[in-house]
Amino acid sequence: MNQNLLTEFGATTRLGHSFRRLVVNYIDRCRLEDGGYFFARIPPSSGADTHFAVKSLALMGMKPPRPEAVANFFFRQIKEGTLSSIAGLFNAVEVINELGQITDDLRSYAQDQIMAWQNKAGGFGALENIYVEVPSELEETYRAVRILKSTGATFDEQAVAGFVSSLLNHDGGYGRNRHSTLASTFYATEIHKLLGVDIQKLAGTRAYFRRREKSWQIQFIEDLFWLVEGLANLGEKTVFPDRVIEFVLECQRQGGGFARATIMGIPTLEYTFYALSVLKEMEVL
Repeated sequence: MNQNLLTEFGATTRLGHSFRRLVVNYIDRCRLEDGGYFFARIPPSSGADTHFAVKSLALMGMKPPRPEAVANFFFRQIKEGTLSSIAGLFNAVEVINELGQITDDLRSYAQDQIMAWQNKAGGFGALENIYVEVPSELEETYRAVRILKSTGATFDEQAVAGFVSSLLNHDGGYGRNRHSTLASTFYATEIHKLLGVDIQKLAGTRAYFRRREKSWQIQFIEDLFWLVEGLANLGEKTVFPDRVIEFVLECQRQGGGFARATIMGIPTLEYTFYALSVLKEMEVL
């Protein structure tokens, strides 16, 4: 990362046009002919990377150069019937909604797929068949709720809230087998926010985040994202803004993108989205 930024940067300083231009150029280099994005820059595009790219641009108040091509990247998959996973639907709905091109057909398609997923998985409360590799057992539930809310669907919100509450631990965090994680606690706050839960009732969760913040065992950009955004969902700010900003800027690479860690790693659109989200929350982007 540019050492001048690290030495001159403070919590009240805003990043300038040169920083934003560098990041935008990185994102643009990941854009492919099929309308989507992929950090490896080889076709076909990735739905997840397309989501991260569009959301990153939105954080900077921008849209992709050809919004209709990006939307069509997902509409083609819907037409072909290949977009059926919760993750794929989430990426499509988030991007198309961000571009202002959501349609009634997409709403119906997404809601039907969510219903099929619920029936197959046994509802929002199913913890079976969750891959160990996923960051949180609440990730799919968050995506499903986000899709349903974005498409204006009605669903059993009490069942969702009950499932989330079943993963609340004595330390105020969330996670299965009494093991709280930053990821699950972050997703719990995201779901609570979508369901309109009173954040004043989440004092234990607020205390969990503060303990994790105080211990500062942050190694990866996603950990910082979960911590900072989780606090934000509870109406809180980090008490270490300079430290947070410095960590993020040290993850930036010469080409403009951000890597997972400060010392090593290649830039990706996913980590760039996490970095920009944190900088936005710090009010410096």
